[in-house]
Amino acid sequence: MKLLRLLGASFSMSLRRSVAFRVNLLFDVIMAFTGLGTTIAAVLIVFTRTDTVGGWSKAEFLVLIGTYELITGLRSTFIDPNLSWFPDNGIRNGKLDAYLLQPAPSLFLASLSLSSPLALIECVLGASVLGWGITAAPEAPSAAGVLSWLLLLCAGLVVTWALSVLLACLAFWAPKLQLDVFYDSAWQLGRYPTDVFARPIRFVLTYVFPLALIAAVPSSALLNGAQFGQLAAGLLAAAVAGGLAALAWRAGLRRYTGATS
Repeated sequence: MKLLRLLGASFSMSLRRSVAFRVNLLFDVIMAFTGLGTTIAAVLIVFTRTDTVGGWSKAEFLVLIGTYELITGLRSTFIDPNLSWFPDNGIRNGKLDAYLLQPAPSLFLASLSLSSPLALIECVLGASVLGWGITAAPEAPSAAGVLSWLLLLCAGLVVTWALSVLLACLAFWAPKLQLDVFYDSAWQLGRYPTDVFARPIRFVLTYVFPLALIAAVPSSALLNGAQFGQLAAGLLAAAVAGGLAALAWRAGLRRYTGATS
């Protein structure tokens, strides 16, 4: 509860700072509409020539895009403002030193203490596309499918956070290493179902760099019903990823000696 109150207080302060710059709000809305609009336009053009892509119908693709945008919005709101620049701000500029002196877990402060509320626009747009896809589907999702989607969505968020933490932890050993460009490029693959990729890439996106858990697996569970094995694997992946992130953070802190060292 203490961490939730800290998260709420941080979000409130960030929101007050954000609304002070209304031009930024307009710009973010335009960028969000443009990015999502081009994605949907490309999908609609493809489905004028075919009924399915990799076994996914147009309605299923819309649900996938909506789920992807929803998680991307949450990532942009709560995770990226903290970890995207961690090697510069946390390690080289000494911001981590201040976190270590606070009466709160340093991992929480370093990964979730800041937020970008304007990025929630992506969540609103993603939810709209998600609703569009659900209404276009032949059958409405079952209660079990909705519950599975929610659980797998939470698991995907944990995996998203854990991957960002693991990449940030590399700065403890290689402060000049920047993998954000690679991560952001790989993240774009999450908007497509893994069935459209070749088998080696599908294996990597499912078991090595589990971007399939971000949107494809929750979307499939929502439309096709719950599968116990799929749900258990998603929750297990979230638990393992979260544990690895915590272990990597503690290992990095043992190596860290301060920004001036």
